[in-house]
Amino acid sequence: MDVAMPMVIARASDFGLTGNETQDELDNNNTFFERMEKVRLAAAKKMGMGDCSTSVTPKFGIVAPNDQINHLTVRYFMPWRTHPTLAVTGSQCIASCALTPDTVAYPLMTKSDSIPAHLVLHHPMGTMDVITDYSLNDNTFVHKSAGIIRTARKLAEGKVFVPNSIWDGDST
Repeated sequence: MDVAMPMVIARASDFGLTGNETQDELDNNNTFFERMEKVRLAAAKKMGMGDCSTSVTPKFGIVAPNDQINHLTVRYFMPWRTHPTLAVTGSQCIASCALTPDTVAYPLMTKSDSIPAHLVLHHPMGTMDVITDYSLNDNTFVHKSAGIIRTARKLAEGKVFVPNSIWDGDST
């Protein structure tokens, strides 16, 4: 799949995983990484990317069901270690995959009928909200756009003491 970032996306269960593993559990699973790398390199060739054994693309992601509508559990790899959260580009690609019929992610997520779709991707440190605008024409996915919803939090609060001469406009 290539939306924002070329990716290989697989079902966690196909690797004997639940999708809820921690970063440390995955990073210490050498068997998984060996299998993942073989799949990643084979997929890169099929994607026309050639030998990607020294390249970080395509990225790799695993997906697993989540009980909530429009929610999916995911893990993202860079590719030789587990990402602590989820890259923005990876989230857009995985969300698009989950909405595309005949992909590995499509049957794993219970979808609402709303378009654009608001998907929530669960990763080790929390969630990422992705909005994907698309259409389905005769079961063919037509991607229009994808973006994320971020919330801001207050980083600092303070006071500045300004002399009266400056505050009152006195230039001396």
